Amino acid sequence: MNHKSHSRIPFILTEKTRYLLKAALDEDIGTGDKTTDILISKKAKGRAVVVARETGLLCGEPIVCELLRLLDASVKVKFPVMEGERFSKNKPVVELEGSVSSILKVERTLLNFFGHLSGIATKTREYVDRVKKYPVFILDTRKTTPLWREVEKYAVRVGGGKNHRMGLYDRILIKENHRPQADWERLEKFRGQFEIEVRNLKELKEALKLGPRIILFDNFSPAALHKAVQMTRHLHPEIILEASGGITLDNVAHYAALGVDWISIGALTHSAKSIDFSLLVS
Repeated sequence: MNHKSHSRIPFILTEKTRYLLKAALDEDIGTGDKTTDILISKKAKGRAVVVARETGLLCGEPIVCELLRLLDASVKVKFPVMEGERFSKNKPVVELEGSVSSILKVERTLLNFFGHLSGIATKTREYVDRVKKYPVFILDTRKTTPLWREVEKYAVRVGGGKNHRMGLYDRILIKENHRPQADWERLEKFRGQFEIEVRNLKELKEALKLGPRIILFDNFSPAALHKAVQMTRHLHPEIILEASGGITLDNVAHYAALGVDWISIGALTHSAKSIDFSLLVS
């Protein structure tokens, strides 16, 4: 079987991600796996399974496929659980067959990616499920692990969330720290779309005069957000409304009920617990 991913979620394997995966393999293997090189014949063939030690949502199939391609393309891989599907505790989620030496060398790197990305997808799905009766999207942020952004944001999509901007380069978002030195006349001359963060009703009123496409309500209490949403919907119903800050699994449905379009949550990536997987060779 080849290593082509069967993921239903689009994932473009960029050179940036390939560099990350190569570096991750090199970080662990370095000049060679000394233990495996001593004990295991290079001709030894075997099988291995990755077993889930807890329940969750699977994410990482294209990453696993690429890691194997980079290390040893002859290792065959099967996925009893499809990308984005739930798995049960103690159930196999990946099956490998081929060089035992290669399987042992890729083991830890494979599990690190698989566990972390599945953890993000699982956490995202929890948020998405909490707000499913409301017309709102759950979004990620730029609070990602350095160099992991592409794969972490992919995991958010697998979990049913949406991506906010990938970086500073692809969307204009005016935040708190832009305000002290901002030349608003330059923005008034700008003809493109932009998003602006507001922290209170005073800043909201000022922002509405600038003609934003998106308003981000930062750390609003539910009561303040309700008032801000009602005011904005009345004056400018075409503006996309986003809420962020202080939103948890316990209160996300309450915030969704207040009428925003997007809810962005940094915890999807910066605080998701990795899923525990084990790789067992036979």
